[in-house]
Amino acid sequence: MSHINPTGEQFKEFSSQKDDGPFVMINLLKFKKEADGSSKPGVKAYNRYMENVAHFLDEAGGRLLWLGDVDDVFIGTSRDGWDRVMLVEYPSRKAFLDMISRPEYLKVHEDREAGLETSALLAGKTVV
Repeated sequence: MSHINPTGEQFKEFSSQKDDGPFVMINLLKFKKEADGSSKPGVKAYNRYMENVAHFLDEAGGRLLWLGDVDDVFIGTSRDGWDRVMLVEYPSRKAFLDMISRPEYLKVHEDREAGLETSALLAGKTVV
């Protein structure tokens, strides 16, 4: 099953949480692949999304903390086959929700949807 966008229940749950400052969105990404197993079309579409979403992120007060490709699984299984991991910090849930609700962002988001086979986004707070 593909997970590109939140379900209505997930959106409601995220929106209802206490908005008490900065959080990090951990993005686990798996790109669409060609018949030969290459992920070029998916990566190209997602990279376009990254280029075009940068100013929305900046305007929202967010920042990219880390972006990298997965090359091995040390603990766990490779069944999910994540291709890339990205950590993005946002100043608040409201800032994030405002950003992703903008019509201009939704247009750019089409490249994210075009590039991903599936994803998992995990919202986390700094503990230490």
